[in-house]
Amino acid sequence: MSGDGCVVVVTGAAGGIGAASVAALLARGARVVATDARGDQLAALGKHPGLSPRELDVTSPAQVREVAEWVVREHGRVDALVNAAGVFARTPATALDEGVMRRILAVNLEGALRCTSVLGARMADRGSGRIVHLASVSAGAGAALASVYAASKAGLIAAARSAARELGPRGVRVNVVAPGLIDTEMLAPDRELARQFVVPRIPAGRLGTADEVAEMIAYLVTSAPDYLTGSVITLDGGLSVG
Repeated sequence: MSGDGCVVVVTGAAGGIGAASVAALLARGARVVATDARGDQLAALGKHPGLSPRELDVTSPAQVREVAEWVVREHGRVDALVNAAGVFARTPATALDEGVMRRILAVNLEGALRCTSVLGARMADRGSGRIVHLASVSAGAGAALASVYAASKAGLIAAARSAARELGPRGVRVNVVAPGLIDTEMLAPDRELARQFVVPRIPAGRLGTADEVAEMIAYLVTSAPDYLTGSVITLDGGLSVG
């Protein structure tokens, strides 16, 4: 799939990686529908002839359907979906807060499943499309004080692999980017701890950047071989290899 003129829906577009992904896709000539529940923050993405900001809470089935219908009505089709919407909160394994747990799963896992169902169906009907989920290395390695977040990302990987099997014969490719420690707003409360205790164990010797993750996401949407599907691309500076 060429980036030139392709119609891409990005969720979580007001976040660090989401915003960087929007910029990377626009740079490749894509028409990007940038969505986020924080609609007032989408203005920070700036103005671009290929950019269409839309408020979207991925936990709302009605809003997901409404945005999908608008995209097809406005652009004629949807070529790709980037599921970057996500939230994080500390969730001690033995002291879970029910509300926090439900919120993380509702956004990170259920929201991505919902968007994949609604927008993926439109791609499958056309016989072509790309879906990219944003997961985390914590899906495989786990994360202390973040069991629900890690579980939500592990579920996302399982969902992507399942969708790749189901949608592959219909022309839709589904892949996952699993970043390690990325220097974004989400990491801010623990940035200094990460630099002190984790960065020394990263072969690349530093935290990752949102732009680096965005470049991989944009590649999977616009340039990856059609034979690539059901894969998890780990982007962690080598942390997971020890």
